[in-house]
Amino acid sequence: MRNRYARPAPRYSSWRLPLTLLAAALPAAALQAQQRNRDDWQRVPDVMAALAIGEGSHVADVGAGSGYFTAHLSRYVGASGRVFAEDISERALAQLRQLVESEGLENVEVVRGEIDDPKLPDRSLDAVLVVNAYHMMTEYRAMLSGMYNALKPGGRIVIIDRVPSDPVAASDRQTARYELSIDLVAQELREAGFQVVDRDELFAETGYGGGQWMVIARR
Repeated sequence: MRNRYARPAPRYSSWRLPLTLLAAALPAAALQAQQRNRDDWQRVPDVMAALAIGEGSHVADVGAGSGYFTAHLSRYVGASGRVFAEDISERALAQLRQLVESEGLENVEVVRGEIDDPKLPDRSLDAVLVVNAYHMMTEYRAMLSGMYNALKPGGRIVIIDRVPSDPVAASDRQTARYELSIDLVAQELREAGFQVVDRDELFAETGYGGGQWMVIARR
């Protein structure tokens, strides 16, 4: 059986975009400036369109980290919608709870997942979003199964991750650099039962000299 991880990999919540890695050391004003910079390149409206969600939708942010997309999703689905902000890191979960409280995000539920189970309600979601987290999922088959089961028939999963510096390198070498090729992820989605409906090799050019790809799939 193919194994992406030839050596132990850190849990997927332990890495985020560099701006998030530095967040704890930055004053609030500087962090807000970085968030505004991310708004410039992250193409949030296009992500929401890829998820095919709107007012009243139920969606999960898997590997939510500090909650950048959780906050956007909360505003997008409105009071009648629901956002499940999932992570496995206690630090991330604390940040998410603080975000929910400070921003008054009453439609957000913080979920403590497991390394092999996102702990999402079965057949209840319109969409699942995974940004800069999939490459860190050592138990990716189990995680994909959990996300598949959480989606309603026809529900979408959108995965966004780093464009690898060497897309034809062995997968264990890619994950060691915290990246993974779009082709490998599309293959794993199909193996999990998803139908890949669209893909973008360079969805976003980041503000720190890199790029992100995006894959859209449907249950």
